[in-house]
Amino acid sequence: MKKTMITAGLLFLSSQAAATQLVYEPVNPSFGGNAMNGSYLLQKAQSQNDHSPAASQRSFVQRFQEQLERNIINSLTRRIADGDLVEGTYDTGEYTVEVMGQGDGSVLVHIINNETGEVTIITMPGFGG
Repeated sequence: MKKTMITAGLLFLSSQAAATQLVYEPVNPSFGGNAMNGSYLLQKAQSQNDHSPAASQRSFVQRFQEQLERNIINSLTRRIADGDLVEGTYDTGEYTVEVMGQGDGSVLVHIINNETGEVTIITMPGFGG
């Protein structure tokens, strides 16, 4: 009996172990995981996010003035680039823009920051002349 137990024990220990290799599979689809996990992970992240953006500190009048300045600058830029030179001085509140045509067909634009007094000069060559 003792001999059979030892033989059975030796057979058990000497048998080949059946094991497989461990394989890592990421969960996040950004790193190669299953694409079906994306919406779940996004929902979890959004539910944990306690950050709230700060309320706008600018009044309606300030936002309107900024938008108006942008529109004036965009309009001037478009007209100068299209060759529709409109000479003159334009005051946007924060900046004063002076547009002057030159004798050689080029355009000279002075941009003055009304708060700091900084002056930027842009010279655009004439088109087609």
